[in-house]
Amino acid sequence: MSLKGGLRMRRQCILVGLLVLVGCIVGSVTFGQEKIELNFISWSYGVETVKDNIAKFEARYPNIKVNYSDFSWFDYHDIAVQRFISNTPTDVMYGSDHWLQEWAAAGWIVPLEDYFPEVVEYKKEFAPYAVEGMTFNGKLYGLPYYADMVVFLYNKEMLKKAGFENPPQTLDELIEQSKVLKEKGICKYPLALCFAKNEGQSIEIFTSLVYSFKDGNMFDADLNPLFGKDGGVYKALQFLYDALNTYQILDPSSLTWGEIDLVKSFGAGNHAFTFVNKYNLAELNNPAVTNLAGQFAMALFPGETHSCVGFVRFYCMTDMAVKRGKEVIDAAGKFINYFGGKTDGVYIVAKRWALEKGLGFAQLPLYDDPEVINAINQWGNVEIEKQQASLARAKQGMTPFYGTWDIFMREQIHKALLKEVSIEDALSASAKYWNDLKQKFQK
Repeated sequence: MSLKGGLRMRRQCILVGLLVLVGCIVGSVTFGQEKIELNFISWSYGVETVKDNIAKFEARYPNIKVNYSDFSWFDYHDIAVQRFISNTPTDVMYGSDHWLQEWAAAGWIVPLEDYFPEVVEYKKEFAPYAVEGMTFNGKLYGLPYYADMVVFLYNKEMLKKAGFENPPQTLDELIEQSKVLKEKGICKYPLALCFAKNEGQSIEIFTSLVYSFKDGNMFDADLNPLFGKDGGVYKALQFLYDALNTYQILDPSSLTWGEIDLVKSFGAGNHAFTFVNKYNLAELNNPAVTNLAGQFAMALFPGETHSCVGFVRFYCMTDMAVKRGKEVIDAAGKFINYFGGKTDGVYIVAKRWALEKGLGFAQLPLYDDPEVINAINQWGNVEIEKQQASLARAKQGMTPFYGTWDIFMREQIHKALLKEVSIEDALSASAKYWNDLKQKFQK
């Protein structure tokens, strides 16, 4: 080979090498650019667990990057609505049964089954009240983050000290046992609740009290309020009024407490009874959290029916995600299925919440999981939980205006309990406001 030929060959090799190197660089940049970003928001609970779940998801799907923000539960609804209106990037998010109608009717979130038809198959494995709570106009809008119930908790040691072998089975028995506990000086206020006006759980507790009566309905089939004296709504408010004012067994601080305040006071042994979301029992019976761990137990909701509210919080996809295109929709579907559905045949995220935090779940097959059964029995009673779940009912009146009415109703409950208005006037005002909103939205 001549010198010129050798030099020409060397230059060609160098050129090819440079082209390969440039191709690699361009390829790596293209890969980086193709990484899909999802914007996910939630309320502030178990944030470190959420972040760890996101890390596991990203490891499984390395082409997806999740940008995560969390907000206070008290502010979450309003922040979410502001983000919808202002088009602040939000692709997947926590939703709730009592916001679904509002958000879906406005077109802010979209039916999952329109984009992922396979999610319909999950419905047969979800608790009926949860399916109802995630359904709008016959379509499924979410997969469960968690599903739970408002339950009745009691302090076993306090009841034993007062001479009671069993917890109360009715609201009348609850009053009578509370009077004895108070008279014996075991606790000043045997009953405590989280009934601050800005505590969204309070309306679910109130509705559970309504459901505990045989005539316990908030509304009829045509969404007319059933707030007369012969109905469960009136009886539930009368019970609360008597507990606070007549018998003075309900701690007045309940009207200023959120869930955290209540659990702290109940866990310190200041009260014998409460109605609260079930997952709190796991924390109350955790020795790392309270010195009284092991003293707290769940019983069937006291009343004529033992029914209570079953509710669901879920993962949903926004219209903003849809407008970003097919790749984002596909990524959002993977995210929602990973967090609320099955991965490798297991509801891995729901199971983790149940094992580590005691959260309830809509995914009924988890009740047959030995690890879940064992975990629940460490702090509760899986058989009582299953029995209560079979009696749970979805909230009634789920309409686009329920959230607006709910805020007004809570204010009226407060006014009645504080003797600012009569029970009749509070319920009359609430019924009128409901009917006004109903008429407005039907136009």
